[in-house]
Amino acid sequence: MFGKRAGEYAAQFAQQNGHGSIDNAQIEAEAKRALEPFDRAGGDNPFNIQHDLQEMMQKLVGIVRLEDEMKEALEGLKKLNDRAARSSVPGNIDFNPGWHTALDLRNLLTVSEAITLSAIERKESRGGQFREDYPEKDPEFAKFNIAVKEVDGQMQISHIPLPEMPAELKQVIEEMG
Repeated sequence: MFGKRAGEYAAQFAQQNGHGSIDNAQIEAEAKRALEPFDRAGGDNPFNIQHDLQEMMQKLVGIVRLEDEMKEALEGLKKLNDRAARSSVPGNIDFNPGWHTALDLRNLLTVSEAITLSAIERKESRGGQFREDYPEKDPEFAKFNIAVKEVDGQMQISHIPLPEMPAELKQVIEEMG
């Protein structure tokens, strides 16, 4: 049922909007970037970088968070990005888990930065976000979501207003809390 509807609307959208354009120069640049770890000798092992990222995020941006530790994590992410840019892998592209990890690092580091920036921005404790330096809920933070996006290599934070909660749902939440 849902697949049928999704397909119909996807087809309708495609008919109304036409095909996108392909930038061959962008494709070539991305393919070149993807193969760079094979061209670098003596660089850091991508598995080591991934391990260090996991350890750092668990230690500094884990379940219980402090602003100073999260700012330390942002500095650590810069260093890990530098290491990732110099990482190297042996072998070839055929079933090469090291290469796959090297390719994944850019996204892992981007997501880690977005998580850290969002956590710093939310100066309260709510749900899975616990700030030792802000242990209470702040009602202002219930009025928006924090969004982070990368624009020209820089992270931008914005607050997206939430729609007004229906009165009956608000009452249930207040009774629970």
